[in-house]
Amino acid sequence: MKRTNEQNTKFHALVALRKLDKEDKQALVLECSGGRVSSSADMTVEEMALAIQILDSEQTASLKKMRAKIINIARDIFDLKPKDDWKQEHYDRLNKFLIKKFKAPLHKLLYRQLIDACTAMESWHSSAMKKIVNDLLNGI
Repeated sequence: MKRTNEQNTKFHALVALRKLDKEDKQALVLECSGGRVSSSADMTVEEMALAIQILDSEQTASLKKMRAKIINIARDIFDLKPKDDWKQEHYDRLNKFLIKKFKAPLHKLLYRQLIDACTAMESWHSSAMKKIVNDLLNGI
């Protein structure tokens, strides 16, 4: 049975989100169809489901990596050592910043927002480091 319209919409949204080029998309289609077809238009429901599952799992992994990166930058800003526990108060401070900047807490940010949030966190970190250096220099 040929793929559904719903699958088609989700597949192409994930392809666009992952920024797959024509060759990567074709390779995914070939992989999921066992080499049977090279165009997503000819995929079966089962083959399309597999392709969507692969793209979804890659997306989930990317989201987790971006969230971890943001938390690691925040740990540095909050001067937490690796052995220090990440506590609710830290999430609250981080989420306060993210809500102010992006109108959503960390767990609700979409991939594009996470990229922007990561950049904002790096700026916050840089700003925090400059303040520490200035405080040290002014204290001398």
